[in-house]
Formats: sequence, C-alpha cells, structure tokens
Amino acid sequence: MATAQHDFANSYLTVDELLRESPEPAAASFFGPAHILAVEGRTVLLTHDDGPRRARLALAQSYRAVAGDEVLAIGRGDDWYVIGLLQGAGETVLTAPGDITIAAPAGRVAIMARDGVSLQGSLVEIVAEKLEFTARHAFERFTDLTQWVTDAVHKRLGRERTHVEGDYDLKAGRITELADDDVSIDGRRINLG
Repeated sequence: MATAQHDFANSYLTVDELLRESPEPAAASFFGPAHILAVEGRTVLLTHDDGPRRARLALAQSYRAVAGDEVLAIGRGDDWYVIGLLQGAGETVLTAPGDITIAAPAGRVAIMARDGVSLQGSLVEIVAEKLEFTARHAFERFTDLTQWVTDAVHKRLGRERTHVEGDYDLKAGRITELADDDVSIDGRRINLG
C-alpha cells in the first residue's frame, strides 16, 4: 500500500523535481542554453562546463544546425538532446516526398527575405486576377518569348531603345506615329508603298 501511495504522489511531481530525482545519483541533469561546437549529421557537439557533450538533434523543424548556433539542450549522463533553437545561422529545409500546398483561404501569404527569393522548377505558373510588379531594376532573359494580349498594351516610358540582330517585322491594321521633333529613318534602301 505504501508503494502505491508513493507512485501516486510521484505522478504530481514537477518536471524539475523529476530531473533532480535521478535513478543514478552521480548523473547530474542539465537543462539550459548551450553552443554547438561541431555538427556530425544528426549529432552535434555541445559546450558544457564539464567538457563537450554529444547530443542528438530533436528539433520540431527541419533545421540544419551549424557550429556557433545557440541551442536549448537537455541531458543527463550520456543522454543529451537539442530540443530548441535560441539563435542560429543554419538553413531550414522543408522537404516532402509529394506535393506541398500553402493555403490561406481567408487571408494573405507573405514571403520575405533580406537577401532575395529564388523560384526554380521545370514549370512555374502564376495565375492571378491582377498581377503587379514593382522593382527598381528588372532584367529578363529568354530563349523564346511569346506574349498574347487580347485587349491592349499601354506603355509610359522615359526612353525606349530596341536592338534586333535579325529581321524586324511589324504588321498592324493601322499605324500612327507622332513625334514632337525630327524623325530619322536610315537604311541602305528604303521602300515605300
């Protein structure tokens, strides 16, 4: 009966009390910040007052730890785990064997990065009711480009320069060109009509 009462009482111990109640009195427990000295796969080498400790990564996110990261570690004896990231410079990689969908049916999705955003794929599709681009500089490079506009294209430019290495063909129902100053046409032969 005394044993049952002792077990019942232990079920209400705090986590701190359980950590202090070690079956091995010599094995001190640790819970707190530590720095990563080296990374070996899913195992890292941590700083500790009693010397470096090997710990297994047990983070919820797919984070690739690097030396110098400050982590939250827990351990007792030879069993050490990294259970949190306090400050890191490594890479977080989201990997799935199949498709990944990010959805916000009643809100917005924002992707922000200080050093840039990169999209790669054999096919990248953008479908939108309205599409806006704002950039200080834009550069496009294509092997072939086809544009299909069913209504109208409006441009407001400071200057425009077009350089075509091969033929330049323009076909329209009607062409109207206006200039406030001179119009120059230069060519070895100019055919009109």
